[in-house]
Amino acid sequence: MKHAFLYIIGGLLILTACYKDKGNYDYHPIGEPVVSNLDTAYNAMVGDSFIISPKVVLASGNKKYLGHWQIQIPGQMYTEDYDGQELRIVFGLGASRYPALFTVYDSITDMKYYYKFVINGSAAFTRGAIVLSEDAAGSKISFVKEDGTVQPDVYTSINHDTLPAHAQQLSVMKNANYGNLITGYWATFSNGGVFIDPNNLQKIRTLAQNFYSDPGPLQVQTFMEVSMGVPTAIINKKLYRGATETAPFATYYGYLGVPFDGDYSLASTIICSAPENGGYFLGFEETKRRLVRMDWGNYLDTNYVLRDSAFFPQNLKMNVWHLGRFSDNSCYAFCDSAGQIRELRFGMDVQPGKDPIFHAYEKRVPVIADKISATTLWTESPIGVFYFSQGNKVYRYNPLNKDVKELNTSFGSEVTMLKLLNNGDLLIVGVNGSLVYLDVSTGHTGDKIKQVDGIPGTPKDIIVRAN
Repeated sequence: MKHAFLYIIGGLLILTACYKDKGNYDYHPIGEPVVSNLDTAYNAMVGDSFIISPKVVLASGNKKYLGHWQIQIPGQMYTEDYDGQELRIVFGLGASRYPALFTVYDSITDMKYYYKFVINGSAAFTRGAIVLSEDAAGSKISFVKEDGTVQPDVYTSINHDTLPAHAQQLSVMKNANYGNLITGYWATFSNGGVFIDPNNLQKIRTLAQNFYSDPGPLQVQTFMEVSMGVPTAIINKKLYRGATETAPFATYYGYLGVPFDGDYSLASTIICSAPENGGYFLGFEETKRRLVRMDWGNYLDTNYVLRDSAFFPQNLKMNVWHLGRFSDNSCYAFCDSAGQIRELRFGMDVQPGKDPIFHAYEKRVPVIADKISATTLWTESPIGVFYFSQGNKVYRYNPLNKDVKELNTSFGSEVTMLKLLNNGDLLIVGVNGSLVYLDVSTGHTGDKIKQVDGIPGTPKDIIVRAN
């Protein structure tokens, strides 16, 4: 009871003190900040600079306030966060709508103010050219807009990631069974690769991460584009094909497991004739120096019937520099036999339920023997002619009539890339720092259309998109 009485007395004293306090505080409300140059909605183009520079005047007079920017990623449990009174970034989030928040912190008053806005992202990379090149610092991925403006090394700007040296190829993963859905690009190098989002050029994963289990060291030779839109490649001298058991947007679509089983060692050059639709792969086996066949899931070695035996594909006794195909009945191999250059003409007849037939039509010394080597770049036109490089020159070669013509346009440095587009009417030639567009349509022999400069280093491959 004694303790309870003391608590009651203490409570009465507190109430008396509160009663005498008439609430005469010296209180001054803090004024709201005055904010200008900050909109509620912005449009951003993927790959371009995106800058917001608001002007904030705080009632406290604090000009060193802290700014924080938060961009929410739809459908994902994370945000992109940046600090500073201005937002200055290369926008790389893709084509979508992004809720965002700008927070102002006044350290003098310890107050925070919040301003919501929206960013509408547009993809600039669906119209233009993606270019893989290499300079002394490593490989680069750049973007060329339709007006010829170059965004050099845009991959690094977006991903804050550098690429290794020894750039090789760009390959489009496009699925013909799903409305030609493009799921990404593979950029490959001698020891690996990266899978890139086609809309924002953000890295999705590396080639090593695209295996079900750790593949160990990788020696990447050749990527092929197939209608199923999965990576199909010669890696570590074996043939690999990505998984197609799920939908193309599923997590493991296109993942790689083990190579085609067999005792073989493939060279980089290979013919790919719709193997996913009952066709074939035809490659060069280096150790036994023979032409070998594969279907969509199996290594079949020399499982074919030989006809028209102008040469013996099961035992060439030569090294193959290049394999080219215009049709199943019009294929070519350019070979070296101890310094003796040979051209082989052959055909492959593959029919369901029947043994495939190899037609060895012709073996001859090519008229271009003095112009080609193991490092020659090649590309085939649908009209049945080859384009190939020799140093700083490009030639057109028709193997049927043996016609050889040097293209009209000359180049100041070594040619490092050849790419045929528009059904064989346009040839893009890569030289140090530049892309040269040539008219090779009927009646034209490489007339220069335009030149795009500003490519970092030497171009290796290019993808051109118009949608």
